[in-house]
Amino acid sequence: MARGRWAALGCFILCAVAYAATAARGSGISLDVMASDFGSWHLARTGRPWLDHADLPSRIALNSHPETWLLTVHGHLVIGRSPGTIAVSLPAYWVFGHARFSVTPSAVTAAGLTAAAVTLLLLALRRSTSLPLTLAACAVFAFATPIWSVAADGVYPHTLTVLGICGMAWAASTGRWWLVGVFGGVALWGRVIAALIVAVVGLHLGARQRNARITLKIAAGSTAALALLSVWTHWMYGTWKPTGSYESSVLQSHAAQSVVSVSNQLGIWVSPGRGILVWTPVVLVMLPGLVRSWSTLPDWSRTLFWAGLLYTVVHAMVNPFGGGTGFYGYRYGLEFIACATPALGCSAVHVGRIGRVVIGPVIGVQLVEIALGAISERHGSGFPDLWRTNFFLTELHRIGAPGWGLVAISATLGLLAVQGARHLAASRTERAPGPADASAAPVMLPRVPHSGHAAP
Repeated sequence: MARGRWAALGCFILCAVAYAATAARGSGISLDVMASDFGSWHLARTGRPWLDHADLPSRIALNSHPETWLLTVHGHLVIGRSPGTIAVSLPAYWVFGHARFSVTPSAVTAAGLTAAAVTLLLLALRRSTSLPLTLAACAVFAFATPIWSVAADGVYPHTLTVLGICGMAWAASTGRWWLVGVFGGVALWGRVIAALIVAVVGLHLGARQRNARITLKIAAGSTAALALLSVWTHWMYGTWKPTGSYESSVLQSHAAQSVVSVSNQLGIWVSPGRGILVWTPVVLVMLPGLVRSWSTLPDWSRTLFWAGLLYTVVHAMVNPFGGGTGFYGYRYGLEFIACATPALGCSAVHVGRIGRVVIGPVIGVQLVEIALGAISERHGSGFPDLWRTNFFLTELHRIGAPGWGLVAISATLGLLAVQGARHLAASRTERAPGPADASAAPVMLPRVPHSGHAAP
């Protein structure tokens, strides 16, 4: 247990430092993030949401579609972004950012929140699998997915939804059901549609364990957060609807085009520009192991997986899969990755012979892929054809031979790392004391994922 606590502390420090060092601060920052940051800074400085006489950032004021980020409420101009993205940076702007607008306080906030999310995921996985496997799964989640290049890059709605989902995973793994609801409320403040995830988790776990108190406790925490969200939207946007910050005609028009779009459903999974399975193919590599070990996984991890899948399908019915511009990788698939990682991590020991060979190189390539965008801030701009454009390949083409060489080296190192870990685990198993050597010091073997039910 002590090793787990030290691992959690080290995980938070490492992720927080790496994320803060690479968070977006320049002109390449997404306008979505800049708008939220400006709303937070203005609110911290004046105590009022109205922007009537504020000096707006030129990228928003001079944009051809400023109504995407600005709303008019009772004759006043106000930032139209997710309430959580504005509220969560207020402490940083109160302390560090009063005098002049800067995105740095918000960027550091995003780094800290995402580091906390990875740490909560580690604490959840540690209860169901071995520490080495837990650390490996968290490392992939933290640095080989757009968690690094998006959620940790600035305060997106996904910064909060990912934190909320990872918190739900940890709370569910320990049977703290009211905390599952509270963390679900954090996700709601990021994106209201995350209510789907909270509802599936609450209803399914309550039914599986035949305990209505589980459902009621989860509902209590998330409902309280939803009520506070409605109070915020009434104060800031003049409506009790928790979706009040997204009343822009541009956003509503985009949503109307996505409801029955098959290409939109496919795009969120397999498009070269934004596809979950294209940018994070390790999910495909791990699916066979997930199927083989499904019945042995903890209930909460299976429930989160289904919740993330449902969320992604429904989300693609109300939002174009591209998710806008100014970021690297995908963002609408981050909730699925956060929901699926516990089940995938716990099932990693069952990936099979082929999976054990290819998983290392795939992770190595993903690490380079994400690092190129997370470190350089060379995000995609404009609205390219996302069925034809992949920003990773564009970056490799720009870099040339050194980039391809880095990919080859990383893939090779990934292969060697996985094979080395396998041999080390095998040697430890061979050295484990048998019945005739009961006096020998015990060897800690990796724990196999189990289906244990947390007590309510």
